Amino acid sequence: MILVNTLGSTLNRILMSKLYTFVLALVLSVTFAHLASAQATFPKGELSIQTAENLYDFDVELALDDEHRAFGLMYRNSLPEMNGMLFIYDRERELAMWMKNTFIPLDILFIDDEGKIITIAKSTQPRSLDRISSKGLAKAVLELNGGLTDKLGIMVGDEIIYETFGNTEK
Repeated sequence: MILVNTLGSTLNRILMSKLYTFVLALVLSVTFAHLASAQATFPKGELSIQTAENLYDFDVELALDDEHRAFGLMYRNSLPEMNGMLFIYDRERELAMWMKNTFIPLDILFIDDEGKIITIAKSTQPRSLDRISSKGLAKAVLELNGGLTDKLGIMVGDEIIYETFGNTEK
């Protein structure tokens, strides 16, 4: 009788463990499928950055609503060099970002209502929970590959040329 009870208890633990593993795998596969789907649905656009000496063109994904802004560039292992993500808000405000679940270092550019870069956080630490602040009122945020602003000479005061800022007809 003791042997039967022990065997039954062991079988129960094994079955529960298998069930737990199956449910966890199912939840993770649905979650990652949702994440992959969300990544594929970002609207696309083009913008330029005017520095003192050059004009650089970028292909960007647009984070225009809360769902896209919450997701951003999370779970990506790479980003093409002249690509980025532009987060656009309805009005200027103090903005903050973080790098939770972001696997690549980013340069984070905070942009005012006229398209001027007001702050650059350079080569931010992947997966960090540290708050990265605009340090002033910002209308948008542009995320680029970490180190790219130094490589291209992009600085505070340079201009992001994009329709949101009303500066495309110069």
